[in-house]
Amino acid sequence: MKLSIGWRLFFAVLLSLITIVTVALFLMREKVSSSFADYALKIELDRLQEVSVAIQAQYAAQGDWTFLPKEPKQKQAWINLELLRLYQAKSRPMVEDASTPAQAAHSPKLMRRIEKPAKAAAPVAPALPALPAAPVTSTVTHTQVLPPLPPPPPPPVEVPPEPPGIDAIPAIPSENGSELQNLNSRISLIDAKQNYLAGRALDSTAHGVRPLFHDANLIGYLRVQKSSLPSDDMSKDFLQEQADTITLIVLISIGLSGLAALLLALHFRRPIHRLVDGARRLADGHFDTRLQATRSDELGELAKSFNQLAEKLALAEQSRRQWVADTSHELRTPISVLRAQLEAIQDGIRSASPENIALMLRQVLSLNKLIDELYALAKADIGTLDYQMQNLDLAQLLQEEAHNFQEKIDAAQLRLTLELIAVTTEQKTTIFADGERIRQVLHNLFENSLRYTDTGGHLQIRLQRTPHQVILQWDDSAPSVPSAALPRMGERFFRVDHSRNRSYGGSGLGLALCRRILEAHQANIEFAASALGGLSITIVFDTKS
Repeated sequence: MKLSIGWRLFFAVLLSLITIVTVALFLMREKVSSSFADYALKIELDRLQEVSVAIQAQYAAQGDWTFLPKEPKQKQAWINLELLRLYQAKSRPMVEDASTPAQAAHSPKLMRRIEKPAKAAAPVAPALPALPAAPVTSTVTHTQVLPPLPPPPPPPVEVPPEPPGIDAIPAIPSENGSELQNLNSRISLIDAKQNYLAGRALDSTAHGVRPLFHDANLIGYLRVQKSSLPSDDMSKDFLQEQADTITLIVLISIGLSGLAALLLALHFRRPIHRLVDGARRLADGHFDTRLQATRSDELGELAKSFNQLAEKLALAEQSRRQWVADTSHELRTPISVLRAQLEAIQDGIRSASPENIALMLRQVLSLNKLIDELYALAKADIGTLDYQMQNLDLAQLLQEEAHNFQEKIDAAQLRLTLELIAVTTEQKTTIFADGERIRQVLHNLFENSLRYTDTGGHLQIRLQRTPHQVILQWDDSAPSVPSAALPRMGERFFRVDHSRNRSYGGSGLGLALCRRILEAHQANIEFAASALGGLSITIVFDTKS
């Protein structure tokens, strides 16, 4: 199935979002599992305010912990019975009696409560037997007051007549009607030295404490064991609420991710479609196709590269057409001369004299030279021109070629100056090259200077060795080359006929072939105006030493 870039972007954003949300949910659940019990424990400690006040009041009345039972089972059940007694006293629709002076003193609202007629409801269970509460004295100085528990629902109907064990005491209802998870079975009373007094037996599990005071002195703690998770109802409710919220966030995020993916797809697809259309136009031969390159991102760089490619293709097509036209012209000239000569001999206008045969032979040789140059240039273009690379002395090769052309130079009435600068026995102009190909380059350069330099001119050749290069400087005298034509020097079939007239020969392939051979030798050739008034050619060879 083929997916467009818009759908790919959408699924990429969506999968990233789902991954992030999944990891967030996992981390949140782990965090809640490890820390929500601490939060619930703090709430439970705050709910023990009334029993804390009652215990402090009884301690103030006795002056010590002697009011606590002695039997182990009664010790375990004492806090549960105290919680139930306070709960039953608070739920009665009348003014508190004298059995709970501490609660009346602590909660004035209870003292002002007016007895109301009982409604027809389920009968209230009789109170469990409880230990007598000591009267409140003025010595209770602990003034920390926290909000009391809200009115709970009616207590259980049936209560055992005798003090039950810790596991038989009913759980204390919470403010929303649901039971705190066995809160009454997780409370311990310990003294200031961490010794067990009543309630749940001490163990090493995590817990929280609520301090008890008398006359500003610490007398003990109410110790609450941490509730187990994830069975805790509060944590479950919290997780469920968070899951519902995150589900809503996920749905909204999916919609926003789809919108973002759509906008991103439109932002990227338009320039991509333009690139595709432009590439198709180039494939159809419309090399004048250009794209807008106004973007500053990678697509803008791609559009600029596309325009450069289109420009080079246009130049290559123009060069190809010029190549075909020039090749046809260069081949047509000697063939036309040969045909005219042969037809004249055939018609009897001319005789097959040695002079006429020599003229036809010169045309054949010119045609053969042109074909050889075309063949060599074509092989150089495709990289199949053979090179036999070896170390050779360029100064010696240059001297040999200058000696071979000396007779032609004298016939053209030219003056040759050959300078070898900083060339010693220890520092030779040795290069790594093909001797025959470099000799072919020097031959073409001599031919070019002889053909285009005016009679009585000057040809100056300078060979210089530097620490890392061998530089060949080639200068001839007038006529000069226009500055506009210098960048095109070395192109196939290019000639400056108006400024550098030639009396014969010259196909415009010699310098182009020289450029290809030198490029294969990692050498550089440049053309410029000469100080002698003609053309200056600089060839630079890199050396290893």
